[in-house]
This record gives sequence, structure tokens and C-alpha cells, in this order.
Amino acid sequence: MMRALAVLPLAIALMAVPGCDGQSNRNPTSPTGAPVLTAVTPSQASVGDSITLRGSAFASSDNAIKIGAGYHHGVASTGGTSLTFALPAALTPCPPGTQACIALVLVVTPGTYQLSVLNANGTSNELPLQVVAR
Repeated sequence: MMRALAVLPLAIALMAVPGCDGQSNRNPTSPTGAPVLTAVTPSQASVGDSITLRGSAFASSDNAIKIGAGYHHGVASTGGTSLTFALPAALTPCPPGTQACIALVLVVTPGTYQLSVLNANGTSNELPLQVVAR
């Protein structure tokens, strides 16, 4: 009887260790860390100009770029380390995953905007972009 009791705590401890249940290795997933922004190129742009964001943990599709208070949806990444998009003239006020949203747009005007990336992994840090008139 004493021998069985000594083995039971060990069995319970092994079941609590990630990967010991045999489930976690059946469907490997990509890293789930939030995106990280390291650079915005160029740091100054006009509406219509191409902007490249560099960093990590960008999704292959469905990244949203938050520009000030608005969003630019559906930006794809090749390799997960850069996103390139044309600076739009207007943004949606609707964050990713919003079921219903007011049908307004936010016009991009000259000024300094904080940029961040949102995807299924989370939300990145912010970096500035200076928008200038054409």
C-alpha cells in the first residue's frame, strides 16, 4: 500500500507538465508572441506613399495597422518580419474583429501618428510616422 501512494504524486506531477499529455505535440502552432515593431520606413510620408514596417510576429495575412485612432485592415506579410502598404487617404474607426461599426471614415491629414500592428497574436508597440502634405 505504501508503494502505491509514493507513485501517485509522481504521476499527477507528470500529467501537469506541458507536453506530457501527448496533446501539445499533435498540432504544432506558430509562435504566439505579440508583434513587435522595430522600424518604420520612411519615417515621413504622404497619402499614397509606400510604407514598410519592420519587426517580428506579423501574421501572413489579416494584420491591421493602427494609424492614430483609425485602422487599415488586411495587410499581408511575407516571412513575418515586414509589412508594406500604401498610406491610405482614409481609415476605418473599426478595430479588427468588430461585428458592427459606424460607417464613418477618418481622413488622414498631415501630422504625427503613432503606428502599431494588431493580429491574432496581439498588439505591437507603437512607433511614430510623420504624415506630410503632398
